[in-house]
Amino acid sequence: MNDDFTVRAFDPADLPNDWAGDGMYNRVNALKKTDTNLKTLLSIGGWSFGTRLFQDMASTAANRKTFIDSAIAFVRQWNFDGIDIDWEYPSGPVDKTNFAQLFQELRSAVEFEAGSSGKDRLLVTAAVSAGQATIDAGYDVPNIANSLDFILVMSYDFYGAWSSNTGFNSPLFAEENVPDFEKVWSVSWAANYWSTKGMPKSKIIIGMPTYGRGWTLKDPSNYTVGAPGTPAKVTPFTQEAGVAAFFEFCEMLATGAQRYWDTTSQVPYLVQGDQWFGYDDQESFTNKMTWIKRENYGGAFVWTLDFDDFNAKCSNSDGKIYPLIRIIAKELGGIDIQNGPPASTTKSPMTTTQIPPATTARGGMTTPTTTFRPVTPPATTTPKPTDSAQCLNLPNGFHSVEKSCESFALCSKGNYFPMVCPSGFHFSPSRSYCVPVSESDCVVATTIKPG
Repeated sequence: MNDDFTVRAFDPADLPNDWAGDGMYNRVNALKKTDTNLKTLLSIGGWSFGTRLFQDMASTAANRKTFIDSAIAFVRQWNFDGIDIDWEYPSGPVDKTNFAQLFQELRSAVEFEAGSSGKDRLLVTAAVSAGQATIDAGYDVPNIANSLDFILVMSYDFYGAWSSNTGFNSPLFAEENVPDFEKVWSVSWAANYWSTKGMPKSKIIIGMPTYGRGWTLKDPSNYTVGAPGTPAKVTPFTQEAGVAAFFEFCEMLATGAQRYWDTTSQVPYLVQGDQWFGYDDQESFTNKMTWIKRENYGGAFVWTLDFDDFNAKCSNSDGKIYPLIRIIAKELGGIDIQNGPPASTTKSPMTTTQIPPATTARGGMTTPTTTFRPVTPPATTTPKPTDSAQCLNLPNGFHSVEKSCESFALCSKGNYFPMVCPSGFHFSPSRSYCVPVSESDCVVATTIKPG
C-alpha cells in the first residue's frame, strides 16, 4: 500500500516484466486453468508492514474509500477473487472501531461492485491473531463476523526462541503443567475463543505451520518440554536462528536426531545434540485435521508452502511432494496431490521465505504472514550491471531513466541494472513499478532520477 492508501504490488517480480516473465500474479492465477474451482485472494499487509499506514488509512471515511476503491480495482485488474487484509495488529478502542468499520464498508463496496459489474462478488477475509490479549484489544468480533467471509487464525508462534525455555510452536492443546497464563497458548484454545466471541466456526480457518521453532539447550541432558535454552543455531536453508523448515527436520532425523511425541499437546519435538525443536509433522497434521472436522471449523491454511517437503526428499514422504499440505488436501478436500516433474537437483533449493525474528512475548503475539522475496531478479536472469557511475548519489532501489517511460533501472550497492517494462506498461516514478500506460505518471527525464 502506498502512502496515499492506494494498493500496489509488493515486489516488481509480482508483475510482468522482462526478467520475471508473466510475473507471480499471472502465474498464480494461471492455476485456475487447471482447477476451475480455484479462488485466489491478494493479501495486503503482513508482519513487516506494520500498523501505522493501516491506522492512518482506517481513520477517516475518505481514506477508507480511497483504499477500498483502489483495492477492488487492483484485484480485478490482476484476476484475483478476493481481498485479504493482514493488519498486525489493531489495538485499542480507536483501532477496534476503525477495523470493524473498514470491513463493513469493504463488504458493502464489493457487493455493489459485483452487482454493477455482473461478476462474482469478491471475497473479503482477514488474517487475525491467536493471542487472547490481542483479540480482546483489536477485534469487535460480532461486527466483523457479519462482514467477513472467513478469518485466517494465525495459530502458531505460541512459543519461540524469544523465551528462555523450550515449548511448542503450534500445540493443538496446552500442556497441563504450565502457568495459567500459558494455558491459552494453543490452537484449540484460540479457535474456541474466536468462536465464543461471536465468529461462526464455519468462518474460522486454522493456521498450520510447516516450520518449527527451536533452542540450544543449556544442558543437553535436560531435553524435556520447558527445559532452559537460547535460540537454536542457524540452519542451512532458513538462515534464521531459532527457526527451521519441515524438510530440514527430515534431514536432522536422517542424521541422528531423536523424535519425541508429546501426548498432551499432540505435536512432536526432536533433539539432536544440544538442539531442540518443536514442530509439526504428518502425525500432528493428521490429528489437527481430525480435530478441525470434529469441531466443524471452516478449514485450514499453511504458512508456508516452501517450507514443506516440495522435493519429496523426506524418507517418510513415500516419494510424494508436499507431505504436510497433502494431508490437508486429502482430509478436508478429498484431493490427492499429484507429483509434478522430478526436481532437477538432489538438494533442496535455497528458500526465499523468511520468518521475521520475534521480538515480543510469546503466545501467538508474533505471527508473521508476509513472504519476502528478493527485489532483484534471480541470479540466473539478473541483467548484467553496466555503468555504475549512473547510480552515484542515488539510493538502492528502482529509478526512472532518461528519455524513456518504458525503461527504468535498479541501483543496488552502486551497481546499475537497466530494465524495461513489458509492452503496454510504463515505469511509474511515484510507485516504483511498471503500470499500464493508462495509469502512467511518467514524465520523460533528461537524467536518471530517484523514482
